[in-house]
Amino acid sequence: MNKKIIITKYSLLLINILIYIFFLFIGRNQYIYNISYTKCIIFMILTSLFIFASGMLLNNEKNYKINITIYFILYFLLLTSITFCIGRTNIKFYTWLYHGQCQPFKTIIDQFKYGSMKSILKNVIGNFVMLIPLSFLLMLRNIKYKNIFKQSFIILPFIAAIELFQAFTHIGEFDIDDIILNYLGILTFTFLITRFSLIDKIRNLFFTDFKLKQKLKNALFYLTAFLIIIYDIFLFIN
Repeated sequence: MNKKIIITKYSLLLINILIYIFFLFIGRNQYIYNISYTKCIIFMILTSLFIFASGMLLNNEKNYKINITIYFILYFLLLTSITFCIGRTNIKFYTWLYHGQCQPFKTIIDQFKYGSMKSILKNVIGNFVMLIPLSFLLMLRNIKYKNIFKQSFIILPFIAAIELFQAFTHIGEFDIDDIILNYLGILTFTFLITRFSLIDKIRNLFFTDFKLKQKLKNALFYLTAFLIIIYDIFLFIN
């Protein structure tokens, strides 16, 4: 039974990621992609639910740790899609020509003064929440990352690397406010989730099968697999 579940899990996961990459890059020009931010997020949520359901069936420590690694992969794939792919120009490595914003809070203030609601949601709120999943996954991986300083040794260089890569490849712009918003997001999230002792409770949800009956766990596993297949078909016909 476990062998069948494992084969189904990794086969569908691999096929799903390949389909995702197909929709991300196929038939696009410089600015137009066949998949939107919303479709990408739904895609990753459904895949994550499928992996979560597999964790209830393969209920052991080794599998849970593997699943957390898969969550990291899915998150980085989504982050790469949003940051470097959708709505971006092609990567062009050429001589550095500075084009960006190094004055703290200028972009944030300008967005609230002159930006539309859509622009504020994308450029301010979007940057605020963008690295929160990484903060959560680090805490999920190892409880020592409840400490914001230990998180910062990983997350701050990661944020800086994203901005510098954008500047060097001219995919987007370097903006100091993006770094500020990214870091404020994880500071706020980590403070709230540790201040109210939520992380341990949430973390336990990823390391349990909730004592569900085997038939129900099987049903949830195959239901999430079915939802993924239906969503893939939806993407192909739309």
